[in-house]
Amino acid sequence: MNILVPAFAVIVAVLAAGRVFALIHGEPLPIGRESTLSLTIELHHRDEYRRVWKNGNGACSSTVLGTRPLTLITAAHCLRDVRLEGPLKLPAVRLRAAPSAAVSNARLRAAVYPSFDVVQENIAEDIAILIFDADVEDALRPLPITTGHIPDKALICGFGYGYRETENDGPRCADKRVFGLPSSFYQFVPKQYEDLDPILHLQFRAQFESKEASVSSLSALLAVNRLDAQGAYSVDEPMPTRGDSGGPWIATDAQGNVSLLAITSFVETFYRKNKQWPFFHASRAPLSDFAYVAYGVRLDTREARARIEEARRLDADIREMPAAGQAHGFAGPGEGTGSE
Repeated sequence: MNILVPAFAVIVAVLAAGRVFALIHGEPLPIGRESTLSLTIELHHRDEYRRVWKNGNGACSSTVLGTRPLTLITAAHCLRDVRLEGPLKLPAVRLRAAPSAAVSNARLRAAVYPSFDVVQENIAEDIAILIFDADVEDALRPLPITTGHIPDKALICGFGYGYRETENDGPRCADKRVFGLPSSFYQFVPKQYEDLDPILHLQFRAQFESKEASVSSLSALLAVNRLDAQGAYSVDEPMPTRGDSGGPWIATDAQGNVSLLAITSFVETFYRKNKQWPFFHASRAPLSDFAYVAYGVRLDTREARARIEEARRLDADIREMPAAGQAHGFAGPGEGTGSE
């Protein structure tokens, strides 16, 4: 089977942590600060080329699922090369820029996540749940998980950074139109670009379609594009990028209730430029800033349910949004019957 190697949206800095910025061109919003936390991940991995072990730091975003105890969800690929510590061999994860001392001082006591090999085989598995040793109910706003209905838009938040963006202590957010999959490639790179350079358009279409080999079902993913109101690709549009992995995709219902639809997993970028597509002349940013699609992993799949139930057996605080529209709390195994 051909395995897609996606551009997972994690910041990795060898030897030292990089500066943490936020969702490209996003805006600071209260709900983002209350429900999104930045993770610093201590890395320890083998450089096979130089035959040495290297240490460093990575950065990802995370989403608050519960506060009694503090329970976070993030992307499992963020823990690919994480250093394991203590007798329980827990991931060396720290909370950065936490809103209170109680949150800052919280220490990881359990983690539920698959190996990176499993994620590569099935992107629907790109889910990790982190359970801490502290109750922090007054400091954060947990997001209940929603199931089933896909809204037209979602508020996406994260701590990722783009080229030459200014540093921000909190996450940034943006309202984005949400696409279920499968969707036409023209929804992300419209036909006008095919007319200008059909060969390059075809190459990126092949990249876009190849992920079907690396996910149990395309319906496990949601996607957003970077098109403006006129349907043109725009570098000025907000877009998930490096460091946004694990950040929330927040849905709002007709009554104003918010819930967690998905978490950011990976992006696909243009891997070379041409002279025909005008947006390449609008920015001097590196190609890593030219994402044309970003994906969120849905939390109502078989894979997500298995991860959630395993975390509940470890007393994770995970809430759900039932059909009636009111959040329902789950502090441990056997409490409640959230929708499947």
